[in-house]
Amino acid sequence: MPVYQDVERKTWYFKVRYKDMFGKSRQKMLRGYKKKSLAKQAEAEFLASIKNAYTEEVTFDELFNHNITFKKYKGKTIRRRTNEYKKHIQPFFGEMQIKNLNVQHVIEFKSYLETHFESMNSARTVFSNFRILINHAKKFFNYRDDPVSKVDPIKRTKPKIDFIKREEFDIKVQALNIHHYKEMTILIFYTGLRVGEALALKWKNVFLDKHQLYVDSTLDNKRQLGPPKTEASEAFVPFPKFITEMLMEMKKEAEQNIYGFNDDLFVFGGLSPYHYSHYHKKYKQVFPSLRIHDLRHSYAAHLINKKVDIYLIKELMRHETIQQTANTYGHLYLERKHAAMSAFE
Repeated sequence: MPVYQDVERKTWYFKVRYKDMFGKSRQKMLRGYKKKSLAKQAEAEFLASIKNAYTEEVTFDELFNHNITFKKYKGKTIRRRTNEYKKHIQPFFGEMQIKNLNVQHVIEFKSYLETHFESMNSARTVFSNFRILINHAKKFFNYRDDPVSKVDPIKRTKPKIDFIKREEFDIKVQALNIHHYKEMTILIFYTGLRVGEALALKWKNVFLDKHQLYVDSTLDNKRQLGPPKTEASEAFVPFPKFITEMLMEMKKEAEQNIYGFNDDLFVFGGLSPYHYSHYHKKYKQVFPSLRIHDLRHSYAAHLINKKVDIYLIKELMRHETIQQTANTYGHLYLERKHAAMSAFE
């Protein structure tokens, strides 16, 4: 493509038209080159840069769409990140070109998150997703600036963990007497299953003779089956013998009441799994101050109280790392830490 002479300024410039990776027509013009050869060199460098889909005009909306489609995210993650983007990031940055982002923008956005969210961990998650977009721009759009790196991240806070003791749970759960909600709640408490894993459980993954079940899927809030939360979550989960007896009774009942019963049916719901919203409503009538996920914490707390080793708890909770287990439940080991000092007496 030709370069042009600016007769008035006695310099050279180039002007090119091109299509960016989104198919939009763009124009680039740079002035001020003292020699024609320098202008041609600059033009060549620019054209080489856009071969890798670079466009300095890309907006945050375009950047997000590229990131969410380029990466292999789970369906649940895509829905969560899209919701976070539309609700919190897009109102600030949606139509802004990434080249115009500055430190003050980032500071104001961080301040908004810290005042908007009650949980700083939720604010931190959104801010981290914003940082993911910046890193994506650096990798795929040759974005050379990074004002986010100049702003301190939102600090992580330890989440409050509530739990219920076994004795209290065994009494209260008896009031949950609709459908098999009571049995599902008991299974969650005595296995540490996540509620989505319990809803997705099928009879083919329940091994009564071995007193264990296998987690290979979860049910999200859109009632769609998908893989468990993490790779470590897919595993065998043991349960006590009285849970075996409870499940045997349930299976016997299902075989009698469901025509064409087979092991591909859901343990809780039969042909289709229970609806989380209805279960949650009935659960809260019995446990108004306890989240369903706190049953999982209660499972871990009971094991710790029974002096189960933290490495075994990590396996039973199906955590990715021992660090995750220690960060979440380490404070519950306080009494055992003091008891360990008897080794010096």
